[in-house]
Amino acid sequence: MIFAIGSENQAKQKACHQAVKKVQLKYPELFLSNVEFIAIKAQSSVSDMPLTQNEILNGARNRAFFTYKNLKENNPVDFAIGMEGGVYLTKEIDQKSDQAILQNWVYIYNGQKGYFGCSAGIPLPLSISRPLFEENIELAEVIDKAAGKEDVRSKNGAFGILTNDLYTRSDAFEQAVINALIPFFNTNYY
Repeated sequence: MIFAIGSENQAKQKACHQAVKKVQLKYPELFLSNVEFIAIKAQSSVSDMPLTQNEILNGARNRAFFTYKNLKENNPVDFAIGMEGGVYLTKEIDQKSDQAILQNWVYIYNGQKGYFGCSAGIPLPLSISRPLFEENIELAEVIDKAAGKEDVRSKNGAFGILTNDLYTRSDAFEQAVINALIPFFNTNYY
């Protein structure tokens, strides 16, 4: 069974490996062959820093379709995985202020159908969200500066920095991958 990952990012690849391993343990009878992973750089066709939930969803789906299309001729891809993280604003109940939410979305496509899955969302502090929306700076740059580290996105990510590694970027994507994979395997409900 071949899982094609639309990313060369190590945190995203780790998430896919861990998620598939968990699903395989739960549904071993559906994994009739060895699991293999292929990773390619996939285009999202959305902003480098998606700032709406719709853009995050489109980015994940576009990456899955790109991955499937670009690998299917030379490799028998069973599942193409597209992943996109981003930030979106949601109105507070009092309608006076917005809350910026960081969330990861995944779309998994098997050539016939696809499903979305998402991670938990975490509110961003104003010191991190303002530069995204007001100065058009990417989260990776803002979180690196705030944490005093380099390339946080390839390691524990903003999730890891904000939760003190209770929930890392890889954990967030792992959850989203599981959520998108389950409809393919839990045939009692899907």
